[in-house]
Amino acid sequence: MKLTILSHSLSSNAAMRAYRLAQAARTFSDAQLVGPVKDSGPWPGLPNEPWIRTVRYKRFPRFFKSFVSLAEAADGDVLIAVKPYLASFGVALVEAERRQVPVILDVDDLDVAFRPPSMWHSNPALVDLAQPKSAIYVSLLTKAASAANAITVSSAALQQRFGGTIVPHGGDTELFNPARVDRDSARRAVGFTGPTVLFAGTPNPHKGLEVLGRAVARLANVRVAVTCRDTDLAGANWASLPLQRIPVVPYSSVPALLAAADVVAIPQLESEVARYQMPMKVFDAMAMGKPIVASAVSDLPHVLDGCGLLVPPGDVDGLARAIGYLVSHPEEARTLGDRARARCVETYSIGQIGKSLCDIVRSVSTRPPGSPSEHPATKSIAGADL
Repeated sequence: MKLTILSHSLSSNAAMRAYRLAQAARTFSDAQLVGPVKDSGPWPGLPNEPWIRTVRYKRFPRFFKSFVSLAEAADGDVLIAVKPYLASFGVALVEAERRQVPVILDVDDLDVAFRPPSMWHSNPALVDLAQPKSAIYVSLLTKAASAANAITVSSAALQQRFGGTIVPHGGDTELFNPARVDRDSARRAVGFTGPTVLFAGTPNPHKGLEVLGRAVARLANVRVAVTCRDTDLAGANWASLPLQRIPVVPYSSVPALLAAADVVAIPQLESEVARYQMPMKVFDAMAMGKPIVASAVSDLPHVLDGCGLLVPPGDVDGLARAIGYLVSHPEEARTLGDRARARCVETYSIGQIGKSLCDIVRSVSTRPPGSPSEHPATKSIAGADL
């Protein structure tokens, strides 16, 4: 069986969910990842794989050529569209109609919450119809979710909203294996000289980096390492926080970066965006056996139950206490990390995600063409009975 995974942008961090699904799909099929790339190039963390096909990203009216190229590349027996965008779900629906093949819509964020209608009047660029990623197109395609033959989601909140089956991001437990990394060498390579808390995600507002910085500032000789682009964290408010900026590293270098850290923090804030989102980095940190401190938001309490420390979102004091405890109690921290890796290997490995994704693909490939998805569904996979 051949699968096509469609990403709306291989030049943004959104490419990583599509890449993770393609990894899982390749455990049971000939799967390709297809998507547009801007002139600036692919997302720095996206691996260079022979099974990734790229198309040049263009605005309308030239996007028509990009759309046709994407549709021609979407030659799988089953199409998996990641996010409800024109270049992913829109292409999948057109090509599925043309060839009468099933479509699975994968939803890993409530994308309409990033650019809600309340913002459109004050920021007309959000609804610029010349942009294939226009909030108008995303809003319409989100409403068209039930046109897919099946829906997969990454969190319980998304399942409650869209139905479908939970497919966790999962982790590559072979690449992300602490036994394969020399921690001392990794620390020297990134310049970690004292207790270091790693914030490995994208520093968007709902991610809670400022709260984390204020919490760590209360701890003696502890710093926060954050992966970011040159344009990130440019405001004066960041200068007073104990931050060590690290360029976004290739995917193959992330295990060493995680190994170098003493603690991994996932300090999501309480917001509509965060409630629906499940951070991918938690699975990478688990696979590397790291002690994790996270906010009790989305599915983090379920995933980290018994193998991580949880604090209320936005709680600077609680975050400082939890991080301080792990830094000052290395044996307890190591035990938590060992439990986290064991759970990731057992429940959230790419192999486990692949088995469950295979079941979903088989279910739609045996349905008559054009059979719509069931909504709402109550299934959950990979042990994520949330």
